[in-house]
Amino acid sequence: MLLRHILAATDESDAGRQAVRTATALASRASARVTILRVMAVEATRRLVGVGQGMAHTNGGEDEVALMYLRQWLEADVLSSDDVQAAELATACGVPGIEICRFAEQEEADLLVLGRKRHSQMMRLLLGDTADAVARRSRSPCLFVPPRSGEIRKVLVALDGSDRGMNVLNQACNLARCAGASVQAVTVERRPGNEPLHIVSTLPVARSSSLEVRVREGLAREGFPDVPLAIRRGDILEGVLAEAQESGADVLAIGYHRGGPPGVLEAGSTARRLAHAAPCAVLTIPL
Repeated sequence: MLLRHILAATDESDAGRQAVRTATALASRASARVTILRVMAVEATRRLVGVGQGMAHTNGGEDEVALMYLRQWLEADVLSSDDVQAAELATACGVPGIEICRFAEQEEADLLVLGRKRHSQMMRLLLGDTADAVARRSRSPCLFVPPRSGEIRKVLVALDGSDRGMNVLNQACNLARCAGASVQAVTVERRPGNEPLHIVSTLPVARSSSLEVRVREGLAREGFPDVPLAIRRGDILEGVLAEAQESGADVLAIGYHRGGPPGVLEAGSTARRLAHAAPCAVLTIPL
């Protein structure tokens, strides 16, 4: 994940504002382009304006009004005028979960940044969940930030011991490097039901012992030496959430399978439930 182009998809919620601020800060540190996208639920079209470069690609009328409104809102309530001038602004019409990913692919975004809102199960069923839809469709890593989240100082990576999990570690290290953050890693072993707790709690299984070596070597190659692997036991969801809470992580990085139906997160994968329940921002890496 080389951060050359960061896409912030926003709305007028607190979470949407934070997505813009986080994307702008990351772009500044990484010397990357940043595009701020607003999707409105009307017929699907897309128009792009590069404010700082003085170019506009629109068909006039509604597109120009939407871009003007987006710029005025950003300058009045979200960013400084200089930051808005340095960004590219875009509007799209359609279903946000579809149009955000379409725009990201067409514009070759390396990272998508969205606000993270908590919805009840009923609200998700009635209105859908844009964050979940984007994470399931996106070919690029996605960073979901809650309202009023601060600077990224610590990234926690949840690993399962697979080769794909090591790619999650590498991608998370790239984000941490761009943000100037530290990295930690955690894995969770399922507790055997027929073994004494005092033995299970002191002896890591072969998977974790091997993973610990691979993580140490991988982090050293990425410029993060001497980082231990936290090994927890029990339920995977509970273990990762507890580590995120106790470590004070600002971002939880997880692998996320693309595709699959929307609907009840509680019946879905562990990654989908982590993305919904984590106490911090979440970085999803497509698997």
